[in-house]
Amino acid sequence: MIRRATAVRCLAAVLAVCLAAGCASADSLKQARGEGVKRTFRQPYDKVFAAAMSAADERKLAVVESKRKDGVILLTSGASLSSLGGERIAVFVARLDDVETSVEVVVRPVVPGVSFPPDWPDLLFGEIEENLAEQRLSN
Repeated sequence: MIRRATAVRCLAAVLAVCLAAGCASADSLKQARGEGVKRTFRQPYDKVFAAAMSAADERKLAVVESKRKDGVILLTSGASLSSLGGERIAVFVARLDDVETSVEVVVRPVVPGVSFPPDWPDLLFGEIEENLAEQRLSN
């Protein structure tokens, strides 16, 4: 009985450390700029930023931070069967010129090594493209 209680305490301590490290990763995501998957859209910055925010909402990602001026969107996904702790996701939006905008997606698991997350860059880029197409058709 004592061994079981000790094992449970050790497991709880390990999970607490992993979650604490995951919480700190939101700041480390900002430093990971340049390490993600990039795509260029032939649309103005404001339209692409709005489409990225809409994509996050459509994918039911929680917005941790959004700074339009800096082109930074920090998101989290919830835990699931394929990703026990969920993921922290950074979307960096950068103006290339008046009609081209670059988007970069960086993904980090909250609990490293225990995650098989969806392909967030592909999913978000797809949603952004759909949102931009809808904007073009409505104008």
